[in-house]
Parts: sequence; C-alpha cells; structure tokens
Amino acid sequence: MKKRLLTAIAAAIGTALTVAGCSGGEDVKNYKVEIVTPFGSMKARLYDDTPLHRDNFMKLVRAGEYDSLLFHRVIRSFMIQGGDPVSRHANRDTEIGNNSIGPDIPAEIVYPAHFHKRGALAAAREPDSVNPERKSSGSQFYIVQGRLQREHELGEYETIHNNKVRSQIYKEIMKFYTDSLQMLQDKGDADALSEMQFRIVEKVEELGHERGLMMTIPEDVKSVYREFGGVPHLDMEYTVFGEVYEGLDIIDSIASLAVIPPRMRPGRDTWMVIREIKE
Repeated sequence: MKKRLLTAIAAAIGTALTVAGCSGGEDVKNYKVEIVTPFGSMKARLYDDTPLHRDNFMKLVRAGEYDSLLFHRVIRSFMIQGGDPVSRHANRDTEIGNNSIGPDIPAEIVYPAHFHKRGALAAAREPDSVNPERKSSGSQFYIVQGRLQREHELGEYETIHNNKVRSQIYKEIMKFYTDSLQMLQDKGDADALSEMQFRIVEKVEELGHERGLMMTIPEDVKSVYREFGGVPHLDMEYTVFGEVYEGLDIIDSIASLAVIPPRMRPGRDTWMVIREIKE
C-alpha cells in the first residue's frame, strides 16, 4: 500500500532533476581564438561571464595543449567534440574520449544568455549520475551543429526539463512527508491525505522556481532555434562559454564525416590547432 501511494504521488509530479548554475564576472577580456582544421578555420569568441571556462581555455590555447588533438567524437546534426589529450596522434586501437587536462571546472551555466545555438562552444562533462554538480571537463569541449527546431519541439523540451526538476525535488522532500502520508493512509483520512498531496505538489513547484531550475524558453531564443538551429535539450545542463562567429561551414564539413560506432570517432582523423586572435 505504501509503495502504491508513493508511486501515485510521483506520477503526479514528474520524472529526474536538472540543475542550473550561474556565474558572472566583471573582468572583460573579449578573447577570440582561431580553430584551424584540415577543412579550414573557424573563429570563436569566449564569453566574459563564464570566466573560469574562459581563462582555463585560454591557458590551454596559449600553452599549445590543443595542437594536434583530434575531433574524436562527431554526431551529425548534433555536435563535434575534441580536447582529449590522449587523442594526439592516437592510432585506431587507442580508446579516446575519457581523458582531460587538469581538474574539472565548476559549472558556469548562464541561461538564457547563453544557449546551445548552432556554433555554440561548450564544455563536455561526465553525466549527472557521477557528476551531479555538472562540473566541466578540464579540456574537452564541443561545438554545436544542431538542426532547425519546430515550435512544438521547443515546448516539449520545456516540459521534459521541468518534469525532471519536479521529480528530483519530489524525491528530495518526500523524506519529510512519507511517514505523515502513510499515517493518513492508515487512518483512512482521504480529505487530509488529498490536502497533503496537494501541498507537496505546491512545494515542489515553489522550490523549483525559487532555485531557478524551471525552464521557460524566451521567444528570442526560440526564434534562433527555429531559424538557425541548435540543440535545446542541452540547455541548463552544460556550460556554454563561447560561440563560433566565422567558419560555421567548417562545423558542417566535420560533422558530415563517416564515423565508427559506438564511440563515433571519424574514419578520417581530423586534427585541430587553436591560436589566440590578437587584435
């Protein structure tokens, strides 16, 4: 009976959490980099309100740490990923994609100012199951290719995200309500039971909004996704710390490469050299 009761309440609230972080900074640098590949060059700007990621990326660029690393994971209509130090001159038998340079970086998720539009430069990371704080890899990054999004899809992303938030908060607060709910169930007090269930749902919504975890995609962000494309389901999940502003076609060239499942490494090694643009 207890299990059925909790299951019924869970169904009314939703399914697992997403956590958003936020960070800002007054230290304006306006850093830009050139990412050279066999297909040509991309130019990207780094955001000043993600200073930990900005400064870490520039430190690695200036030290030449990215030179000759591979885009080791490519998924068409999604993204191209690189930055694993083991990928440098890696033969086909070498497993790449699990390594990084330096420690993880605290999340700097600044949404909706920065989102996963086409050309977004973002930090890779381990999944929530082992990385609930959503810390970023010390060196691995990805660049979004994405695809055009339909209006109904954007609404679905909002719903899925917010249901995840509701579910995690529900799991968090149920330890304070389980005994009381069971007592009311045992007493057969249906009215009081219903009232408490309603209060739980209200509390979940309240905490979700107080913590800034609920997603509402602004209309200007929707417009970008509809007209230029991207991958909105990653928003509020990963740190976006820059964007490609020139050479977007290079992303398409790399994303179109034939890959070898399951790790999605391109059949043709695609190296990178990253240099600071000084203006």
